[in-house]
Amino acid sequence: MSKIGQIRALVRNGLYYLTEHADDEASVDGFDIYDIEYGILNGRIRRTWPREGKYEIAGVSLDGRPIGIVCRITGTGKVRVITVYEDKPKVE
Repeated sequence: MSKIGQIRALVRNGLYYLTEHADDEASVDGFDIYDIEYGILNGRIRRTWPREGKYEIAGVSLDGRPIGIVCRITGTGKVRVITVYEDKPKVE
């Protein structure tokens, strides 16, 4: 199973949690738990940090806004959502 497939399966089964930081950052950008779930279930892995075992998922929220989610799979087999943000395009 692909890594995104593994993350999605864990989320579908409710085996995930948000850090306090992720919860705070999601609230600042107007996202709730349903937006985060939807973003993971319909997103793609954009970037990985192999040494830390972290993944950045780019997706969309329920209202269609771009959402970024950084997470990892814990040793106990859960997805730990580290941070959440509105994935705005970078202005150069």
